[in-house]
Amino acid sequence: MHPGRNKRPRGAVARAAMACRGTRVPAGVPEEPEAWPLYFFLSYARADSSGEPYLEKFYRDLRAEVRLRAGASDARTVGFFDLRTIEPGQAWSTEIGAALARCRTFIAMCSPTFFASEYCGREWTAFDERLRSASTGGHGRPALLLPVIWMPLRDPPEALVQLQYDHVELGKTYAQNGLRYLLQLERNHDEYQEFLVALSTRIVRLAHESPLPPGRETRGLSQVPNMFRAVSPAPPGDDTGPARPSGPGTPSDDPRSGPDLISDPGSDSEPTPDPEPTPDSDSASQGGPSRVTFVLASASVREIAALRQHLDFYGSDFDEWMPYHPSHRGRVCVMAQMVAAQQGMSSVITRLDDSVSDLLERSKARNEIVILLVDMWAAKLDDFRLALKKYDQRNEPTSGVLVPFNPEDAETRANFQHLKETLTSALRNNVMRQDKLFRTEIRSREEFDQALVQIIVDSQARIFDLQEVLRPPRRQQSRGLPRLDGP
Repeated sequence: MHPGRNKRPRGAVARAAMACRGTRVPAGVPEEPEAWPLYFFLSYARADSSGEPYLEKFYRDLRAEVRLRAGASDARTVGFFDLRTIEPGQAWSTEIGAALARCRTFIAMCSPTFFASEYCGREWTAFDERLRSASTGGHGRPALLLPVIWMPLRDPPEALVQLQYDHVELGKTYAQNGLRYLLQLERNHDEYQEFLVALSTRIVRLAHESPLPPGRETRGLSQVPNMFRAVSPAPPGDDTGPARPSGPGTPSDDPRSGPDLISDPGSDSEPTPDPEPTPDSDSASQGGPSRVTFVLASASVREIAALRQHLDFYGSDFDEWMPYHPSHRGRVCVMAQMVAAQQGMSSVITRLDDSVSDLLERSKARNEIVILLVDMWAAKLDDFRLALKKYDQRNEPTSGVLVPFNPEDAETRANFQHLKETLTSALRNNVMRQDKLFRTEIRSREEFDQALVQIIVDSQARIFDLQEVLRPPRRQQSRGLPRLDGP
């Protein structure tokens, strides 16, 4: 017999193997092992993995555990993690759409950043649509969407609450502190291993007991709505904020867009920070917790030259401070405004001065957020130190402070203890309060983004809580005595 006469093409071999497994190749994806059903799709926010190895380590550990329990011979049929599986130049949205059409479970790495992510919301929607399709014909929706707490959530969004998922089954330490905490500390090794065993066993069991039919077609994520925006209504009383940006050309945390969460502020296309509006302007009347004022305690190079020798971090004006120079040349004001834009918020920049009390009063009346971005060196200047003390005297529970620290700045490292004491003296009430809205020693651009998102989320939550407390009780309509009609 001729050696090639009865040889079937690779696509036919793949289709035969799929038939033996009782599954089929989703339309629109190639008939190769990469197209076979996946045991899980791992959805995450890029900011949660930037600059640290924990999330990628978790993916590799989970894939290994699932492969062993499923008896899979090819790792390509186990899990999908977009950071490594998509080659440069490929259309990432098409590749992710194909993976979402063939995965059997969906692992959502839940964190404040995750639920603020446009693209994580779209990935969630794409898988949820498959679950809805599978639940037709009188069958309930299979529990194949598996949330994993990466970072604890103060107020879980509606999309997560609806799942009624019991995290305690995966370990008490994990349920209280999140998976990232297990990975951070060596003493949590045994609990992390138990978590992996429990989750991988659940994934394999669900994949086999509740097989999810592949999607009929794949589509780019640009065609999929954001589930978090669709199912999470605005909190009571907040109908003044702008709609969250979406679609091409708007800021996003698309994890496939490049090495950083947001575009490089040091490029030629760097946007100009929005000036502080006047009290009579239209934008000032918008108000609401979807608006934030960034108050910069930072100086020009001329002012700061009286205190320190290395001046590469500063420019001709206060808003040109680059705290993470030279590893990142972005201005802090632009970094902050781009993070705010990704949260669907409008923002303005202003310099810290002795009118900070008036600013806080106005923002409080309009339920707006105020966040101070503080250069420890600037806190040594008299004007800034006095303004910081005025801010501290009010001790506002809904405003935050973020203090960048650059480990590459040798002069700051050498004077760190003195600088810290000066700042502590000026912000004594905030330091004593030990509030999570007061964040110091933020050591990198990635950590800056994450800390700022957390401050924004927590500030919004406190504003909503205060609104609920201060809202007057509904007046009950008086009811007369019941009247009996009859003879």
